[in-house]
Amino acid sequence: MRHMDGTPGPASETTSPEMATPAVLSDTMRQALDNFMALYEDADFTVELAYLGVGRMQFLRRRQMLLELRGLYMALWRLALAKSFPQDADLMFDTFLREYAAKNRDRASARVLTRGREYWGMLEPMGDGDFSDVARHLTSFFSRTEMGAKSVNLKLVLHIRKLYKHIFDRLI
Repeated sequence: MRHMDGTPGPASETTSPEMATPAVLSDTMRQALDNFMALYEDADFTVELAYLGVGRMQFLRRRQMLLELRGLYMALWRLALAKSFPQDADLMFDTFLREYAAKNRDRASARVLTRGREYWGMLEPMGDGDFSDVARHLTSFFSRTEMGAKSVNLKLVLHIRKLYKHIFDRLI
């Protein structure tokens, strides 16, 4: 809509809400979002799959666990945002989810986004103090002896902490 003098109307009238949100992000926030997108695209979950005992020829299990691990990676980034951008973490995470969904319209990507939100729900109450619930959840996909499960849980807890630190250190 234009004013009588020919100038454009308010931004809310000229752009959709989806297009208006990125303008709200500061340069630092946009840089953090872009950095995470690059980290996410380069993520290699070989170590995690090895800890879980998922071999290269276990195609269905591998696909399922990669979906879980990608969702966890998103949630770990959201956790890091809560520390570095406490006021803007929700906006940044929602912007990332929206942009990711726009670029990746397949069913598997939609499931990754759902898992990301679910893992964030698991991580939010504990913060970065305890990753054992997430590790237990990941190992629950497999049947193991109690001793084997404890060992895998401990390895995963430590590795998830390492992933979190990696994401946090590269936030900006």
